[in-house]
Amino acid sequence: MDSNKPGPKPTSNVFGFIDEIGLLNTPKSDQLFGLGMLKLEHPSFLHREIITYKNKFDYHTEFKFTDISPHNLIHYKNLLNIYFSLTNTYLSCLLIDKRKLDIKTYFKNDYQKAYNSFLAKMVASSLDTSEYIVLLADDICTPKTDTFESEIKAKVKKRTRRSALFGICRLDSSAVSEIQMVDVLLGIIAYAFKIKHGLIKPKRTNPKFKLLKHLQKHINTDFLAESNEFKLRYGRTVTIEEYKGKLTKNADSAVSNSANNGRPTPSVRKQSIAKRA
Repeated sequence: MDSNKPGPKPTSNVFGFIDEIGLLNTPKSDQLFGLGMLKLEHPSFLHREIITYKNKFDYHTEFKFTDISPHNLIHYKNLLNIYFSLTNTYLSCLLIDKRKLDIKTYFKNDYQKAYNSFLAKMVASSLDTSEYIVLLADDICTPKTDTFESEIKAKVKKRTRRSALFGICRLDSSAVSEIQMVDVLLGIIAYAFKIKHGLIKPKRTNPKFKLLKHLQKHINTDFLAESNEFKLRYGRTVTIEEYKGKLTKNADSAVSNSANNGRPTPSVRKQSIAKRA
């Protein structure tokens, strides 16, 4: 037997932290809905760095994009600096203009089914073939029905052709640094889309606009409000998908033009604190 013959890729267990912005079941005048997921193999690195920072500066307030102000902007900039000092991180964001989403036709007005389909597609598309994931979601943003966990598991299994999702846990985001990180990153990207759609007018003095510019510097781009995959140094990936409203007859495949389009992604290897590129 050839000992040098490559064998199957070792499996790895990863964590997916989920948050959202807006709601699917509100009027289309509430135009934007977004889902975000941060995939980490060793979330303790990010958590430890955030807690160390909070203790150092005696800043113990929950990080939330909606709470950004001129007085705390420096802390949010430093939060981004912490995130981009880590290696091998993966952020996936899906932004939906609800005016282009026909829930009635393709999901029979079942908003939970639509939500589950989008979330399952995002999760499945973020996984390498060797990865198995557990999801941790903000309790206030996930559907509170008995079938939520089983439906997501089934949809992810169907897409990955394996039991890639082995658990879902709903938590209070105020106690989970990683979910707060998703809230801020998704909020910034959604803010860019709101500018694009004319929902808000950008002001250079606005702290949220300043934070948007800070994120753009980290990603090295002048524009975030479009579908793109940014592969940065040291294994950092930021994937943004803009839902285009192109649906198929099959409701379960109605999200085929969103959430990373099924592109394979590099596996998340061991994270470590590294000097920012």
